[in-house]
Amino acid sequence: MTTPSDDAARPVPARVVLPADPVLGHPEQEVVARWWRRRQTEAGWVYLVGLPSYQGREDGGVEAAGYRVWVRAAQHVRPMDGVDHDQVPT
Repeated sequence: MTTPSDDAARPVPARVVLPADPVLGHPEQEVVARWWRRRQTEAGWVYLVGLPSYQGREDGGVEAAGYRVWVRAAQHVRPMDGVDHDQVPT
């Protein structure tokens, strides 16, 4: 998991759209993620989101983890009703 050292703010929940996989026959899916940051680029807005994941432990067990990734805003992130998105650092 990537953990930027300057993340003093708490993330807000957002829905992240995962693309469909026609080869495996999986439809597009939405997962609730943590929205950490937003940045405007020449190509448009991108958001740093933390997706839920799992990782293996040395003893063979599995534990919850997270994976942070930058995604294109409009194509992959949907706001959640009742959540103040102005809290997300720019």
